[in-house]
Amino acid sequence: MEPCPFPPAWILPHDGGTLLVGRDGELINMDGKGQSSGQHVCPFPMTMSHGVILGERLLGTWIDHELRMARFAALDVGALASGPAKASVRRGEPEAMHPAGHAWSHALDAEPLGLIEHEGNVVLALHPDALYLIDAEGREIERTTIPKPVDGLGASLVSLHSHEGAVLITLRDGSFHRVSFGGIPPVLLGRSPTTQPVRDVAYGPEGRLVMTEDHEALWTDGENVRMRARLSGPPGQVLWSTKDEAWLIAGWRERVLLGANGFKRTDRDNVDVALYASEEGVLVLDNNGAWSAFDA
Repeated sequence: MEPCPFPPAWILPHDGGTLLVGRDGELINMDGKGQSSGQHVCPFPMTMSHGVILGERLLGTWIDHELRMARFAALDVGALASGPAKASVRRGEPEAMHPAGHAWSHALDAEPLGLIEHEGNVVLALHPDALYLIDAEGREIERTTIPKPVDGLGASLVSLHSHEGAVLITLRDGSFHRVSFGGIPPVLLGRSPTTQPVRDVAYGPEGRLVMTEDHEALWTDGENVRMRARLSGPPGQVLWSTKDEAWLIAGWRERVLLGANGFKRTDRDNVDVALYASEEGVLVLDNNGAWSAFDA
C-alpha cells in the first residue's frame, strides 16, 4: 500500500478500493492494489466527520466548530475535486459555501453525530436527538428521535449500526436500543455491563466489543461479558477477524488481539488510525500515513 500523503483520520473501504480521509478534509482514493488514483484533493476545507458510499456516490458530513458551519453533501467518489480555500468560506463567498463537485448539498443547522448506510438509504443523526432516513438524492424519507438514556451517565450517541431492518443505537450510558422508522416505538435491548461511560461499540458475528471512556474493552454477548481487557488509550479502529476468531484493535501506541484464545498486546511507537482487511491480511494505517501488517 502506498503511504497516505497527508495526516490520516479514518478510511472508508468501498467496491472500487479505499477512500483515505485526512484530518482537514483531504481525500484520496486507493485502488484494490493499494495504489493511489491521482493526487489528493480537499473538496471542502473542514473536517469530514462521517461518510458512506452509496453506489458511485460519497455521502458525507463536514463540520467546522470555529465557523459554526456544517454540511451534508453527495460527491462522485470517482471524480473528487478540490474546492474553496478556508478564507473564502470564512468570507462567505457564495461559490465557497458547499463542497466542490457536489450532486447536492445541504446546510445543517445542528452538529452531525452519525451517518450509516441502511437498507439502500442512509441514516443521519443530528444533535441533540434527531434521526433522519434519507435517500441517495438527499431527500428525507422519514424522521424519528434518538431514545432517552437509562440513567445520568448521558444521552450522547456513541454508535449507530444497521441490523435486520432496524438501527441499533448505543448511548453513552451503555444502554442499547432498536430503532425502527414508520412510527414504531424504540425498544430498549439492554445495558452494557459497565458502570463507566461508553465511548464506542464495534459489531461482529460473535457479539459486540464495548469500549469505555476509561479505556476498558469488553467483549460482550448481550449483557454477558465473554472477556475484558485494559487498553492504554482510546483505540483508532476495531475489526473482527474470522481467521483469528478475535477482535483486532488498532490502539493508542499498541496493537491488541482479544479473542477466544486470550489477550495479546504489542507496543508501538506511533498511534494507529485504521484497519484494512486485504487479500494478504489485515493492514494498519498509522498517524504518519504508513501502512504495516497487523501483529499482536
